[in-house]
This record gives sequence, structure tokens and C-alpha cells, in this order.
Amino acid sequence: MSNNAHRRDLVDERTGDTFYQPSPYGLVTPIATADGSAPSSQRGRTWEDLTASGRVLRPAGGAR
Repeated sequence: MSNNAHRRDLVDERTGDTFYQPSPYGLVTPIATADGSAPSSQRGRTWEDLTASGRVLRPAGGAR
């Protein structure tokens, strides 16, 4: 996979919560909390909203 390819599966490196972003620049949807339970809301949010609230999202699987 190219380094510029869109990575859909994301993880918050602080909390371990997982997210999904189906298209580049699209909304990011919470999938599960670090313990595997459902998030309190599955409403999609913009990347800007998530980073402004302290989320540090990285591609899942350890790639940066």
C-alpha cells in the first residue's frame, strides 16, 4: 500500500478507541472503545472536531 493511500481504520493513541473513516476528508465514526464496548455515540464527526477535543488519531495497526 502506498504511503498516500487512505487508511480507513483509525485508533486514538491515547485511549485505544477505534474509529472508521470511509472516505478521505469524510466524517470519522467511532466504532468501539478500548475495552471493546460500543461508544456512547456513533455519530460521525469531522477530523477537526476530534482533534480539537484531544483525540490523537493514527492508522490502526501501528503505521504512522
